[in-house]
Amino acid sequence: MKRIRALHEPGRGLRDYLDLVGRDPEWDEFRSHDAGGSHKELLDGLIDLQHGLCGYCEIDLTELDRQVEHWIPRSDPVGASRSLDVTNMIACCKGGTEGVYGSTRTTDETRHRKPVRYHQSCGQKKGGQMNDDLIDPRTLPSLPSLIRVLVNGRMEADMSACESVGVPVDRVQHTIEILGLNVGRLRDARERHWRALSDAWEDFAEDSGVMEEAARGELLPKNGRLHRFFTTNRSYFGSVSERVLDEHPRAWI
Repeated sequence: MKRIRALHEPGRGLRDYLDLVGRDPEWDEFRSHDAGGSHKELLDGLIDLQHGLCGYCEIDLTELDRQVEHWIPRSDPVGASRSLDVTNMIACCKGGTEGVYGSTRTTDETRHRKPVRYHQSCGQKKGGQMNDDLIDPRTLPSLPSLIRVLVNGRMEADMSACESVGVPVDRVQHTIEILGLNVGRLRDARERHWRALSDAWEDFAEDSGVMEEAARGELLPKNGRLHRFFTTNRSYFGSVSERVLDEHPRAWI
C-alpha cells in the first residue's frame, strides 16, 4: 500500500445527478444515472488519480476488476451520509472476487483464487469495519515508505520508517491485516514479481547508474500508469528507490 492522491471535487456527471435529485441522493440510484455513464466517469477519475492501481493492494485495475471503495463504509451510519462524497472514495480492485459473480470467469489467480473466503482482500476483506487504527492510504507519507515487501512476497510494517515519522508500527501492521494484504493470492503474486525483478536486474546490482534507471522505469508513471505492485518495486530497489522518488518535487505518484 502506498500513498495515493485524493479526489476533492465531483465530476460533471455526479454534479448533474446531485443537482437533479436535490435532497436524499442515493448511491445505487447514482450508479444507474445516465445509463451508468456518470458512475464510470467518477471511477475513471479516481483511477487516473491513482495511476491505474488499486488503492490498497496495488494490483492494476481492469474493466472487470475495479470498483469505488467507500473509505467509511456505506453500512456505517456516518458512511451512509457520505456515500456520494468524493472525499470518501478510493478506486480499488474487487478484492479477489473478480470473476466470482456474473457470467464472467477469470483464470488469473492473482485476482481470484479458491476458496474465495481465504483469499479476499482490500474492500471485500475490510467489509463494514471502521477501525481507528486503520490507515487511509491518502494520509500515508510520500517518503519514507512505512511498508516493505520481503523476498517471499510478504508485506510488513517498516519499523524504522514508522518511527521516523511517528506512526505506531502496530497500526501499520494492523492495517495490513485488516485489508488482507498478505493473503496467499497476493503474497504469491508479489513473490513472483520480486523474482522477475531479480532475474532482470540482479547482474547489475553493483552498477548504480543502471539500477537508478531501472528504478525509474519500474517506479515512475508511463502514459499515466504505474506498474502493478509499486511497493514491491520500491522495496526491491531499496535506497535507490527513495533517491529516485525524491529527485524533484512532484504531485505524489
